[in-house]
Formats: sequence, structure tokens, C-alpha cells
Amino acid sequence: MPRLKCKKCSNVFEISNSSAAVNSLIHIGPLSPVKCPACGKRCWLNIYSSVKDPVTWPQQEKQQPSTVESQLSEEELEKKRIEDSKYEKP
Repeated sequence: MPRLKCKKCSNVFEISNSSAAVNSLIHIGPLSPVKCPACGKRCWLNIYSSVKDPVTWPQQEKQQPSTVESQLSEEELEKKRIEDSKYEKP
């Protein structure tokens, strides 16, 4: 499976071989329009070569922070949720 890096959001994702074959129908040289699953935008990517960066999409959920959150009270959880939402991208 080719591993691609979006030029717009810099997320690294993998596409299936069948999806790569469909994307290769429309191309300019090795570049084909690929829709990024992370940001939903299309960009021209080389589907015949993979990047070496680790996959960043879909994001993996970490298990350890959830155990810490279970020990917090409802009020502390609400404060943490509000604090985390300040740093989310729109």
C-alpha cells in the first residue's frame, strides 16, 4: 500500500492498491489527484512512490490518558475538556 503525505495538512496516510489504480486513471506523469482523508482536500501526489514518514492518519487513541481521566471528578473532567478545546483546530 502506498504511503502518501498530504501537501496541505502534512498528514501521512496509506491508500489501498485498488484506490491507487483508480487514481492512476487521471494523471499528469506520476502525479494523480488524491483526496486526503484527514483534511478532505485534493492534491496532486505521486502514487507510485511511498514516503518514509510514519503514518499519522487515522490518529491512534492512547490508552494511558484514559486511565488518568477516570480518576478525575466530573468538575475536573469538564475543566480539562474546556482547556483541551481551546487548542483544537477549527
